[in-house]
Amino acid sequence: MVAEKNYLIETLKSSGIKSQVYTEMKKLKQGNEPHVGAVLRNGETLLRSGSKRKFVDQEGQRKRRVKLWDRSTSLHVVIADTSEEKVEKILDSFLRKLKKGIDVDGNWVNIVVGEVDWVEEGDSILKAKVAVQFDITFEGGIYEDRDIKPMDIGSVG
Repeated sequence: MVAEKNYLIETLKSSGIKSQVYTEMKKLKQGNEPHVGAVLRNGETLLRSGSKRKFVDQEGQRKRRVKLWDRSTSLHVVIADTSEEKVEKILDSFLRKLKKGIDVDGNWVNIVVGEVDWVEEGDSILKAKVAVQFDITFEGGIYEDRDIKPMDIGSVG
């Protein structure tokens, strides 16, 4: 979850969030600024998996990659500012920079953006006039690589 959260924080900063990007709800509530970005933990789901795939590594060794778990990590992103135009500009830039997926520990993780919710000044804990919030789900897994033993000539495997 660390790599995914850091990726979103860096993408928010490069999209126009100039202040600190909050990672805790408590600090976000205490923050007294109208221009805000946040990446908050939203949950994680693990499901047993058993899918397998064969491949050859860089040394030419045949391997079998077993997906032990399907891992779905959800993070909540908040962008807030003093006007709808400013929020829209940051959101647009963020979505343009957001990749289809990222590499985490040598494994591909898909990025899925959830429903976008616009919040007005009176409906939020933030000091901003307008905020947009949405969930981003990272769909990956936990894998184990196993060597494939070469077959001996004349043996039945």
